[in-house]
Amino acid sequence: MVSSITYAQDSSVISFIPEKVFVPSFTADGTAHRLSYAKDLSSGTFFAGLGGSFPAASVRYGGIECLIAVSGTVYTTLNDGGVKFRVTNADYYADVTFDFPITKATVLRLGSGHTSHHLVDDAVLIPGAAAQVINYARDYYQLFVVQNVTPIRGFVYGGTYYDHSYLVNVRKDGQFLFQFGADGGNLPLFYTLSLYGALDIKLRGAVNYGSTQSYQIGIRSKNENNHGARLAYTYRTGMEERGQFYHQRITLQSIGLFFDF
Repeated sequence: MVSSITYAQDSSVISFIPEKVFVPSFTADGTAHRLSYAKDLSSGTFFAGLGGSFPAASVRYGGIECLIAVSGTVYTTLNDGGVKFRVTNADYYADVTFDFPITKATVLRLGSGHTSHHLVDDAVLIPGAAAQVINYARDYYQLFVVQNVTPIRGFVYGGTYYDHSYLVNVRKDGQFLFQFGADGGNLPLFYTLSLYGALDIKLRGAVNYGSTQSYQIGIRSKNENNHGARLAYTYRTGMEERGQFYHQRITLQSIGLFFDF
């Protein structure tokens, strides 16, 4: 149930815990806020995400509307060690975003956030690993434009993160990360299932604008509020998403389950 407060004198409305969101999850983004579990197809490695995005309030004042959301996710990597899984990393993401519909098809997103990335016990206990631990943390502002595109039956987005505080053993404040992507297709299959394709590209200023590229195809079921579940194949190549390995390049293929909130 959504509760709201209306102030008649200025026609403003505040709705708490609204059901409708303006911006879908960036589908192929490897660090978006969601629940996820994916298997690397070439090794015994699994990637897991625990989190989501919580729409806290919708505020309308005059002709301006804003959705305020609080989001948080922890990403980790699990390696099959035979007897048990070895946990490699714990990467924390937290964001507060403000989404403003500009037109029926266009949304402007402003926000701020924090992320810190850590090696955890199973990784640090490997001989010599403790000496390689990186003190990695970023505090950033973000600015994005999201556009619904009818011909592709989906949406495109583009924007930037500005790291006003960036620590990677030493301070490197003032870095930019540019991000672009798309989600389309959404071809009906049966019942509520549809076939989609998505891509996400990040250009990382901290590594001379090296790219992280993600390409995804899958099937999903979602409701009108952009909440849903997906089974998808992902091809990812380029610079590492994980801060402890930020200077390394990887190429991997995975299949996984994703739950977007």
